[in-house]
Amino acid sequence: MLSKHIPLLNKKDLRFEISKISVAQPYEIFWKVLNRGDVARKKNCVRGQIIKDNGMMQKIESTNFRGDHIVECYCVKDGVVVAKSRIHVPIVLEGKQDD
Repeated sequence: MLSKHIPLLNKKDLRFEISKISVAQPYEIFWKVLNRGDVARKKNCVRGQIIKDNGMMQKIESTNFRGDHIVECYCVKDGVVVAKSRIHVPIVLEGKQDD
């Protein structure tokens, strides 16, 4: 769905995972989930913190409310970001893009 730029419905669970990495160990993985837009502001849920991975190389999130969201993943080696990936996560309410 996301690779085809199709918005997701709210109230779903999502799993973002690292399927392949070409960086030699040791390295650290960090995630950033950015919630933005009117609904995020109204619910006081604007996010953008960078969080260290728990060792599973995946991030579980819920589509709690509509808006434009971004998930980023960083690979850090010796204190330097050596790889980064980003995906845009548009979420709509009950299939309507303009609610």
